[in-house]
Amino acid sequence: MATASPFRTLVEVGNPAEAELIKGLLEGAGIKCFIPDANLGLIYGGALGFKIQVPAADWRQAKTLLETVACHPLPGEEKEE
Repeated sequence: MATASPFRTLVEVGNPAEAELIKGLLEGAGIKCFIPDANLGLIYGGALGFKIQVPAADWRQAKTLLETVACHPLPGEEKEE
């Protein structure tokens, strides 16, 4: 029987520097986060993407934080014209 993960993917990016920047921003705000398979992503040059995951309980706060500081839409949330 599978159990629900206590973590939820906040965003996925293709650039390891952007992933680390987001991780630093979240940690600076006191939100725990991690990048699963970060080393695997580096081996394949980011082709697999870099997922930033946060505790499910902090997901809404983390999303709000990213939306307030983002200079551009988050990946997958580009505005349609």
